[in-house]
Amino acid sequence: MKVMKTLNYIIFLLLLFCVPAAAEAASSLQAKIDAAPNGSKIEIEEGKYEEKIVISKPLFLVGTGKVTLYSCDGGPVITISGKAVRLKNIEVEHCGNEKEDAAVYVTGSNHTLEELEIKTNRFGIRLNQADGVTIRNSKIVGSNTGNGIDLWQSNRSHIEKLMISNMTDGIYLEQSNRNSLKRNNIQHSRYGIHLMFSNGNVLEKNVSRDNTTGAMVMGSKQNVVSNNKFLFNHNNVNAQGLLIYTASYNEIKGNDIISNRVGVYAERSENNRIESNKIMNNFIGIQFKKANKNEATQNTFIGNVNDAHAIESPHNQINENYWDASSKVDMNGDGKSEISFAADPYFQTLTNDVPEYQLFFHAPGLIVIQNLLKSPVDQLLTDTAPLMDMTSEMEKEVSSNSSLWIMSACMIASSFILYLLGRRRG
Repeated sequence: MKVMKTLNYIIFLLLLFCVPAAAEAASSLQAKIDAAPNGSKIEIEEGKYEEKIVISKPLFLVGTGKVTLYSCDGGPVITISGKAVRLKNIEVEHCGNEKEDAAVYVTGSNHTLEELEIKTNRFGIRLNQADGVTIRNSKIVGSNTGNGIDLWQSNRSHIEKLMISNMTDGIYLEQSNRNSLKRNNIQHSRYGIHLMFSNGNVLEKNVSRDNTTGAMVMGSKQNVVSNNKFLFNHNNVNAQGLLIYTASYNEIKGNDIISNRVGVYAERSENNRIESNKIMNNFIGIQFKKANKNEATQNTFIGNVNDAHAIESPHNQINENYWDASSKVDMNGDGKSEISFAADPYFQTLTNDVPEYQLFFHAPGLIVIQNLLKSPVDQLLTDTAPLMDMTSEMEKEVSSNSSLWIMSACMIASSFILYLLGRRRG
């Protein structure tokens, strides 16, 4: 009997200490969050946690080592509300397939999310009526079925130094104003950056490449798009480096718009300023359609198959740009050619009516017809004072690229000569 009593006592102690510990381990992160006082720091031990968490008070959650939170259930893996929540050094894996799901869902204000690595089947981070949120130094990879960063009625946020790939839109803003998007790198998505009815935002020093469209500004005003790189957005018949649609009073300045199908495309847009951009190696450099009262100045157009097209866009100010295809005569030494540069939209108008005519692009017969049947003067995009020379910075860059090509050609030629000599000796 004594042995049985002792055994029962040991079993009771084991159940008393082990079962609560196991129950706590099953929901340890949420339990720690619920128990933590406002403003405290929670260090998450290295490991993989199949758990969804909700944070509604000011806390600092930081992973120590490799910390992964994952869930394939509906709803966000991490939900943040209230004020001043901070997340750092956490991996989030979202494998759910609900249409509006996100790996991280944020409302409230003044939160900071940094050094996150997100893999998602839908959205990466969604901001819904969230203000003053900072997201930086993070990576988001998707499956092209949701946006990387999605802002809805969210203002004054800072989105910096993100790597985003394989999303529907890399960064999407709708009815979201005065946000800052800087030094982000976005690839293999539909739109790299997409502004919808969003005003006063700053897009600076981002790289958007290998997307359908590098950036789109639609129905938006007073945004600054400066010193970005829109590159190699050409793998679609509707691809552009920068698309401006029904937008006005935006400043497009100092961007590298290179190797896109269309460099800058503006439609039904007014009073935008396009200044000091490098528009290079695109199929069409700049294209206006029913776009008027815009200004394009001090831009450099080099190596584009077509420098410019304009359809039903007679009232734009196109002055003092450098066109490598223009005739250049400077009689008074002011650095501007006395010969205007005009871009005839004849081919574009023709292919709009009969798309199959694109097969005859640059065919000798079509060029003769275009010269004989010129478009009306009011349909031409005309630079009345094209620049004689590129800026010194541009000249250095172009000469550097030319030197590289010449060096490569010389190396190929040398290799070929050595190959022939070797064959002769043999």
